[in-house]
Formats: sequence, structure tokens, C-alpha cells
Amino acid sequence: MSCIKFNTIISTNDYLKSYAKSHHLENFFCIRADEQTKGKGQRSNVWKSECCKNILVSFFVRYQIPVAKQFLLNQIVSIAVVEFLEKFNIKGLQIKYPNDILSGRKKISGILIENIIFKDKIKQSVIGIGLNVNQTDFDNLIFAVSMKNLTNQDYNLDVLTNELKEILKKMFEKDEKYITKQYEKYLFKPKASTLKKME
Repeated sequence: MSCIKFNTIISTNDYLKSYAKSHHLENFFCIRADEQTKGKGQRSNVWKSECCKNILVSFFVRYQIPVAKQFLLNQIVSIAVVEFLEKFNIKGLQIKYPNDILSGRKKISGILIENIIFKDKIKQSVIGIGLNVNQTDFDNLIFAVSMKNLTNQDYNLDVLTNELKEILKKMFEKDEKYITKQYEKYLFKPKASTLKKME
């Protein structure tokens, strides 16, 4: 079994981290959920998602690199999500540092990576990806958007998750030079006027 799916779970990342302690997992094994009660985002933020509408998935990955290079993981996963979305003709894709994915100025995906470190090396990683797919109403989250918002199409979440997984696997085979170049290509660079407003 390469993936376990739940109707409702507290957090796919938390479950996978616990599950990995008592099971020998194949590379890119995943935990999926229709709904998370306490989905996790960056800096202790909460990832909110309408039930059964979006991709909520965490992957277990063995990719041993020095801790000093851990940002490479963020770059790999971010580019994988971007290239996945490009397959569906999603326009204006950008990466907002460190790893939020935007379409135009609206957030379509978020990434949370939690590493297992031994001495000075990352031994294993749990990679959580939240991707807005079929949800169209985000209440007061005016800077959120979904694939359906942008294409007016409904998507099969099982099919999309499998495609995302395959692209992610291939991205981990790319060399570091390619990854860095692609990350810089898509990196969101606010205009000077925008930066001034943020000060």
C-alpha cells in the first residue's frame, strides 16, 4: 500500500510522523485526508480547507542531504507543485518565499516540510502539501484561489494526487542546478512600491 486515505484526520503531517515511527515505509508513501481538523501551515498557521474539495496530502521521503542544504527541499517541492499546476494551464504561477504557491497574487497551494535529523544530516522528511482544487468559496480569505476558480472545471482528487506524486518523485531526481534555476525563475519579487507599503 503506497497511500492511506482518511475521511477526517487531525493533521496528515502529524499522523505520518507518528506512523513512520512504527512502520517501515516505502519512499513517497503518503497519507491523504478529505478533511483536517487542525491542518498545519507555516509558522504555526492553520491550513483551512472545505471537506472533500482539495488535496490534503503528506509524503514520506528519504532524501539524505546535509542540514545546511535543507532549503533545497523547499525548492524541490515548490517547483514540483508549480510544474504540476502548469499541466492544467494554471497561469501566473509564482513561489512566494519560502514555499507558498501563487496564481497571480492569490494563494493556490501551501507546503509544510518537517525533517528528521540525525547528527548533521536530514535522514527523512514529511512533506505536507495543501492544494486548492474544487473549492470555490473561501469566505473572507480574499487572497485564496483554486484550480476550479481559474479553469471552471471539476477535478478528480485521486487522479490529481497520483499525478502530483509522480511529478514530485521526478523532481527529486533533478540536479541542484536545475532546481535552483527554476526556483529563482518563479520566485515572487514584489515591486519596490509594494515593499515600501509593507515597511
